[in-house]
Amino acid sequence: MNKLSTLLSEFDGRGLCEGQLTEKFEEIARAAIYGGHFCVNDDFCIYIHEVEFYFHSENESESTIHDWAMYHIGKNLDYFPIGSLHPHRCGIDVTFEKKDSYRASFLIRKYQIGKEVITTPSYLREDLIGYTGCILDDGPRISWRDNDYDESMVLLKSPRINVRAYDAIGNPLSDEHKRNVYDLRPWRFSKPE
Repeated sequence: MNKLSTLLSEFDGRGLCEGQLTEKFEEIARAAIYGGHFCVNDDFCIYIHEVEFYFHSENESESTIHDWAMYHIGKNLDYFPIGSLHPHRCGIDVTFEKKDSYRASFLIRKYQIGKEVITTPSYLREDLIGYTGCILDDGPRISWRDNDYDESMVLLKSPRINVRAYDAIGNPLSDEHKRNVYDLRPWRFSKPE
């Protein structure tokens, strides 16, 4: 059984083809979905049900795989430490980047609190961070707690939702009728419901 923290720390996307990345992402997804949960202020737990992966090479000599849909590429931003939570308008990413090589993260698309499964990823910003104090108490207390899990647990694999396809230099693609073309890489992993 691999812990999520171990898989994120040991991940190295340099030199991998898309198929190899997909295999690594599936292993990480299994640990994120079955191998643990977030605990918020010791009050409630958040269980991940679905994730989407993003990978963007920033060093052509190491990889030519690009993901122009990522929010924090080409903006001269510092690289996130491995395991950082990166909130943005679509939800929260968990990052596992390598400085001067690539950006990598997974977006938590679907999650559960109590008996409710939430399918709007942008709500996670409030559910995970919105109830953590930092002014009058000791600060936010968000922790990841590992669970034992069976590495053969089933995951559904599919293309990411509404992620545009781009050409090699970052221009969005359209078909002959000027309709958006979507990225079909199977980088979304879901727990069967």
